[in-house]
Amino acid sequence: MTKRAMAAIAASCVACGAQAGDWTYTIAPYFWGPEVRTSFDIGPNPPVSGDTSIFDILKGAFLIAGEARNGRWAIGGEFNYLNLGDDVSVGPFDDAASWNLKGTMSSLGASYAVFEDDLSRLEALAGLRHWDLDVSTTVLDRTASKDESWTDPLIGARYHRVLNERWSLTAMGNVGGFGYGSKFQWEAIAQASWKWKHGISVAGGYRHLDVEFQEDRNVIDLILTGPYVALAFNF
Repeated sequence: MTKRAMAAIAASCVACGAQAGDWTYTIAPYFWGPEVRTSFDIGPNPPVSGDTSIFDILKGAFLIAGEARNGRWAIGGEFNYLNLGDDVSVGPFDDAASWNLKGTMSSLGASYAVFEDDLSRLEALAGLRHWDLDVSTTVLDRTASKDESWTDPLIGARYHRVLNERWSLTAMGNVGGFGYGSKFQWEAIAQASWKWKHGISVAGGYRHLDVEFQEDRNVIDLILTGPYVALAFNF
């Protein structure tokens, strides 16, 4: 169902935008350095929570985003792989517990410019975000683990403003889940972009992503909030 839904979004966008002109494409690998706030209640272990910089807990990561645009229509998505882990305290006992999270987050969506002129563009967007996470907690040498996978529907908006020949600003927000995948998730991004040379831009900004998932007695609360930098290739 998920793959068919993603394909339907992409196919619909292509069909509606086919008459608008040539397609343009952007590929943007990026690095995100957020603060990571976690709360995991997995299996028989008591809840484990943490709050730390990703630099202290990062074991591996790969992040990339892309977009194809044709006139007022665009198809965009991203793929994130993260491998994180941290030691935390339980009551008065330091480092008596730990948590580990490894998995992927990927999204695919379509947007349409409801307003557009020479300097600005306001878009409505809708799509899907898929999570596939392997989460484990260890408390006093007892380990519990859970592999969770779910897909959230998303709706949101994005605003883009050109300041001059080199600089532009973008703001984006979306909400999703609504009990279909996670209980609720929301995201907000503010970004400034600078055209370095023809076909290459450098972007930096701040991203906040908050998701709360619950199935039976298993609870995953995950907040990632912090700055990022990206190198965008346009063609």
